Amino acid sequence: MEYDVVQLGLPADNKYLAVVSVCIAAMLEHLPEIKEPDIVIYNIQLAVHEVCANVIEHAYRGNPDDRYDVTLTLAESPLRLEIELNDQGQSFVLPPNFTPDLDRLPTRGYGLFLIHQLMDQVTYTPKPGHNQWRLVKYLIPESEPV
Repeated sequence: MEYDVVQLGLPADNKYLAVVSVCIAAMLEHLPEIKEPDIVIYNIQLAVHEVCANVIEHAYRGNPDDRYDVTLTLAESPLRLEIELNDQGQSFVLPPNFTPDLDRLPTRGYGLFLIHQLMDQVTYTPKPGHNQWRLVKYLIPESEPV
């Protein structure tokens, strides 16, 4: 298999999150190597939605005239989905501890924790005028033959 790449340029509006979900599902749903594909696909979609929603709400402050880019790459050796999100919005300092205080049960603030729990690798690189998220999900457990 060669690399499959899907590139999207999206308005900073939550109604376009479904476009990202459809692309993720289309890339993964017919791969026989993935065990429990519905669960794997849903988990990836949820993590990507969290990042996109954070970009829309925090980086762009909900301005639907702004845009961000999403690149989905299905790669092999090992089989994985790599997601790169780029925006030109407000950056932030990634907190060192992503574990929410479960004793307080806040209604918000679980996003970063959830993203890190669902994906195998999460990297956020803020730069002046450009922020990049990189998420990786390995699609075959390490103990299984490729």
